[in-house]
Amino acid sequence: MKQELKGILSAILTPFTHDRSAIDENAYVQLIEHQITAGIHGVVLSGSTGEHPALSVAERKRLFEIGCEVAKGRTDVIAHVGSSNVRDTLDLTRYAKELGVDQMLVVTPYFDRLKFADVQRFLEQVVKIAGGPIIYYDTPGITGLDITEAQMVTLRREGLVSHIKDSPANFTRTMRMLSNPDAPTVLAGSDPALLAVLGHGAPGSIIGASTFIPELCVELYNAVSLHRDLPDALSVWAKLWPILDFMLLNGYVSLAKAGAALRGLPLGEPREPLAPSSEELRGKLKSLLDSALVKPVSR
Repeated sequence: MKQELKGILSAILTPFTHDRSAIDENAYVQLIEHQITAGIHGVVLSGSTGEHPALSVAERKRLFEIGCEVAKGRTDVIAHVGSSNVRDTLDLTRYAKELGVDQMLVVTPYFDRLKFADVQRFLEQVVKIAGGPIIYYDTPGITGLDITEAQMVTLRREGLVSHIKDSPANFTRTMRMLSNPDAPTVLAGSDPALLAVLGHGAPGSIIGASTFIPELCVELYNAVSLHRDLPDALSVWAKLWPILDFMLLNGYVSLAKAGAALRGLPLGEPREPLAPSSEELRGKLKSLLDSALVKPVSR
């Protein structure tokens, strides 16, 4: 598993056909191509923004196949293999490994409230198949598991975790891990903290909004991480944050799909139980995109 990850790692949406019964494979290819053209540093397949709970194992494997066919060798390919079912996770891990993905993102089973020993045992099974430490998807609001800094250090020391997609409730831990050389490498995983975490030295981010506004996300990364230009970074953030905040308040995945359509990348609507965004919300999102000077995608 690749240990050097940086930049905007885009948790891309999963396009569906009109009746939402199947993956729109042509749209998925076009989406990945657009991500690469926009300068995205990696694509995350079958993540939360990609509606993984609404996908079958077979559909997730197909996303891995397409992602590797289109993007392998051109940008980092990261497969999210997490599931509420351990057997499905191990099956997906095995398949992703066979395809040769660059890294794997893993959320722990998120129905039962696991103990730390359960997490260790689970990750040992995953890493044995993956062949190296993985990205730990830390989202305590979903898993009910709030891993401590010391426990994260343990997971890295045991060779189970190299990076953490950091979406915590407590950003104090985030700042401490960023300053702790023994902790896994932090990747910004929470939209509100994106600017702050990159500014504090995180090498990259896993974010979903970059599916339809990759240019703004890459521009922010360049300003903060490459050029260390705070005024420029704040200028980009002033355009990006209103869009992110609106999505967080009004339905992230549904609005991401609406935003893609507004930009000329129709990806269908989300699957149940998510509902499409209303026309009112789509109109407000369009105004935000216009204010941010985001232009339609060139074809």
